[in-house]
Amino acid sequence: MKLRLLHIIYLIVFYCGNSLLFALKPVEIEGYASFAKRKEIRFFLHDDLMSKRKTLIAKTTTDDSGFFSLKIPILETRELILSINTTEGSIFVEPEKKYQIHISTNEELIHRVNATNLGNTLQISIQNSDSNELNYRIYYFNTYYNYFLYKHSLPILNMVKQSVYDSLIHILSDKFPINNNPNDFYSTYVKFRIAEIERMYYRKYPEKIYTKYLNSKYVYYYNPAYMDFFIAFFQNYIHSGSKQITKNILHQNINNTANYYELLDNLGKDPLLANEIIREMVLIENLKDMFSYPDEFNLVNILTLLKKSAENTKFSEHKKMAENTLEELKSLRKNTLAPNCTLKDIHNSIVTLNDYKGKYVFLHFFSTDCHECVREMLIIKDLYDNYKQDIEIISIMLDFETTRLYHFVNAHPEFKWKFLHFNSDFSFIETYKLFSLPLGMIIDPEGYIVAYPTPPTTEIGYFFNSMFRINKQQISPK
Repeated sequence: MKLRLLHIIYLIVFYCGNSLLFALKPVEIEGYASFAKRKEIRFFLHDDLMSKRKTLIAKTTTDDSGFFSLKIPILETRELILSINTTEGSIFVEPEKKYQIHISTNEELIHRVNATNLGNTLQISIQNSDSNELNYRIYYFNTYYNYFLYKHSLPILNMVKQSVYDSLIHILSDKFPINNNPNDFYSTYVKFRIAEIERMYYRKYPEKIYTKYLNSKYVYYYNPAYMDFFIAFFQNYIHSGSKQITKNILHQNINNTANYYELLDNLGKDPLLANEIIREMVLIENLKDMFSYPDEFNLVNILTLLKKSAENTKFSEHKKMAENTLEELKSLRKNTLAPNCTLKDIHNSIVTLNDYKGKYVFLHFFSTDCHECVREMLIIKDLYDNYKQDIEIISIMLDFETTRLYHFVNAHPEFKWKFLHFNSDFSFIETYKLFSLPLGMIIDPEGYIVAYPTPPTTEIGYFFNSMFRINKQQISPK
């Protein structure tokens, strides 16, 4: 009887929790990217706005004219990220709405793996927008806001007289009136962008800003203006901003005991961290900050505390924040497992990183438009001749056109080591953070990272000598 009752309760909870999903119509998106015919477009949401980790939620391929359409289930207003190759852009989408968009970009940079570092973005215009549409309103506000900061940030930072400051703030608040409805995404966005100006002016009075903007039962986890303000307000707060949290407390709770509950209790002695929700979020963000101080804090214990935070929090959003931050800090670090990947050789055969288990591996990432990467191969040639018995050297091409690998290898018969292509798997580029070249990684026979990034190629011969304890002739750069 009890089991049957529990089963009924479970069904009710499951139905209630998912009924909204089934009740809402999906967001419909259609449009053109004429520069990207027969190309894949990927759609992401941020899993959380603290770690900024992205989750792929949909993808589609444009037709011969660059047209595409799809439907995406969205339960609340969110920033939707669109990605073509390695270039991104975003729009805000609201549940049950239809968006007709046009995407443009720099058509030369779109083919570069480091397009984002070169400043390239997807410019997304909404064709069925009007002055009441959310993206239009936010764009209009941001344009004016940036101009306002350009004109007035210096006197605000220099703490002009209160009357002058009040007049400046009134310019914004009068031009962009908002309401206090917590479900109004636009009003919340404007409120916390203005809060950032207030934070600059009242930087000596954090209690005043906290009371006005953060001492609330509402946490806007997916509003970028709120989360940007929150992170900036509490940046390094535990380590260097709180009067109640001493270095001794931190060293005891982090370095000596890694006691999650004791650390939370001690943080709660600060009035700005009395709120349990705020306190947990600040702890997660500040543990990430403190990870940058290896001489002061035990990094292993910081990771342990993040793991405990994910396991013990009762707030689902905080669990995601802690897990994603933990993954971010561990990712691609020395002595962690290199992510497996699926690549292709010049014969279009599948090759995985796991195929090389049992060997040391040097991964050299390159593209043909990275001239320094190609010049490095002259040094790698000497490395290969001297160390081919000790380490497998693999150059991985990141050009988006797969046929370029075949032509490159045939044009350079002097390069005898293995060449592979990233197989147009853009998740590989994301996972390995391959947004700036040249770059290299060394992996041990068990698949653990020895070095990432590697030393400059001109110095890597010394590194190999040290690794393999072999007295070989030092390799000189060409």
